[in-house]
Amino acid sequence: MTNLLEIRNLTKRYGFFALQDVDLEVASGTITGLVGANGAGKSTLMKLVLGLLPPDSGEIQLFGQNALREGPSLRRRIGFVQESPTLFGNLRVGELGQVVAPFYPTWNSASFQRLCRTFELPLRTPFHKLSQGSRMKTALALALSHDADLLLLDEPTSGLDPLMRREVLDLMLEIIQDEGKAVLFSTHITTDLERVADHVAILKQGRLVLAGAKDELLESWVLVKGGDELLASPLRERCRGGERTELGLTLLCEASETIAKMLPEGALQERPSLEDLVYFHGRELALDIGQQARGQMEVSCSR
Repeated sequence: MTNLLEIRNLTKRYGFFALQDVDLEVASGTITGLVGANGAGKSTLMKLVLGLLPPDSGEIQLFGQNALREGPSLRRRIGFVQESPTLFGNLRVGELGQVVAPFYPTWNSASFQRLCRTFELPLRTPFHKLSQGSRMKTALALALSHDADLLLLDEPTSGLDPLMRREVLDLMLEIIQDEGKAVLFSTHITTDLERVADHVAILKQGRLVLAGAKDELLESWVLVKGGDELLASPLRERCRGGERTELGLTLLCEASETIAKMLPEGALQERPSLEDLVYFHGRELALDIGQQARGQMEVSCSR
């Protein structure tokens, strides 16, 4: 495998937001899921890769070349779908293919027609009259019809019904059967990541807090469940986050033999889900030892 996208120390500041010191790789033959809360920086990262925003510092390489110097020629090899596609609202779906085709030497009209049939798109309907789901499907059809080597999909399943979501995810899996291609997609739906992602990157407030192979990440963390005795144990200094409910405490810790030896009597260990990793890495509230367990309180522990 080779890296189709490499990001090193990427930083972009504007307004009250900053994407800071992001390092990320997307290898050929893989699907990488970018996950985080709204405002975490997912769309900003996509725009930086596409050259729609200039970085303040850092480096972006596409297909082994500097994206700033060789941007236009490299971007022809990228298929992109934004979260809320706008396109040319007055044009009909079928006409959009004709408008986009001249920008891509590898445009395939037959593929576009096939995808329109697969997505059940009305070719004679103006784009602005489509539902949100049909607009997303139109944008996907355009992005997938020029044999792109790298697909950047910003919330591609947003607004789609469950059946179409499954079809879009299966389409991603089909694309990477060609081991020279790769997909980077952002989402807030962790079940989508569970189904198709090989690698996962979690963004929080502009920083990449966790990244790696999905299966390895799931094996690297453990949920520890018990009562308030967990707070008096050394685990408190080794956990990443936690939650208090009426049933007790749950802490997210790095899995290790050392952690296992720290468990108080009666405490339980469970393997976290991908949703657990996103949930606990995405929240930081102070843990009040003296607070009674009323309802649900989100907490986190510093290492």
